[in-house]
Amino acid sequence: MLTTLSPWKYQSHMPVHEAEAIVLRQYPLFEADRIIVLLTRDLGTLRAVARGVRKPRSRMAACLEPLNHINLQFYAREGAELSRIWNCEMVHSFLGKRPTLDRICGFSYFAELVQELAPENNPNPLLFRLLLAVLQAGEINGVQEGLVRYFEVWALKLNGWLPNYDYCSGCGRYVKDDRFYAWPEAGQCRCAECAQNLGIRIGPDGGQLLHEMLERAPVVFASRPLHGAAARDLKRLTQRLIELHLEKRLKSYQILHDVLYGSPSSAPNRRRDPLDPDESL
Repeated sequence: MLTTLSPWKYQSHMPVHEAEAIVLRQYPLFEADRIIVLLTRDLGTLRAVARGVRKPRSRMAACLEPLNHINLQFYAREGAELSRIWNCEMVHSFLGKRPTLDRICGFSYFAELVQELAPENNPNPLLFRLLLAVLQAGEINGVQEGLVRYFEVWALKLNGWLPNYDYCSGCGRYVKDDRFYAWPEAGQCRCAECAQNLGIRIGPDGGQLLHEMLERAPVVFASRPLHGAAARDLKRLTQRLIELHLEKRLKSYQILHDVLYGSPSSAPNRRRDPLDPDESL
């Protein structure tokens, strides 16, 4: 009688890898297992099976919840799509025991965007550091539009998707401290004269805010209120760049937007959203 052996029976012959990681998401696999998607500091995005974590007495279940910062030990077979988690240790849980709605939705958006941006097995330590710093800032001050814009701007920059908006692509004029127009599809910046009012208008305040985000730590923007045209301009720019490169709008962003500014369906009680391009200034 033949016996079918688990492919993990020979795991003792495979080396154990260690990694510092942030859990991005998880989803069921079979009755008691889950697939865990993680962003590691040195290995990029990793997908791994966690055996038995859906059982009530699993020791790893709490450690592998989304948005946990962990130290991970896992087996990886050459050519396999999935690794297998052997052990993990909690460093910090960013949602904690009493998560607020803005943190749940904000951190979920950050995690989804990172998963879209970071290819598997492609190291991106700067993106890991960015996500970790933004989660730390959001835990302290909550998730507001300043932190959301900061994360988007830096995520775009680290992936090479944020053009240089200091100079006009047409005439070479320095426009950093003046009004300019962004052409996301072409990856260009135009002064008012060259653009002829075509593109996404970024006023002087928006340009200054963009410069400050690239020069300062995320905690500075974690609770910073953004107002009026500057906030609206940057929101239109970052969302257009993200949608252009991902070719879709992330579902978690719309949920976060509704949490921060109120559901569009409840218009009489809705707070005015300074980032909405349809709002009057």
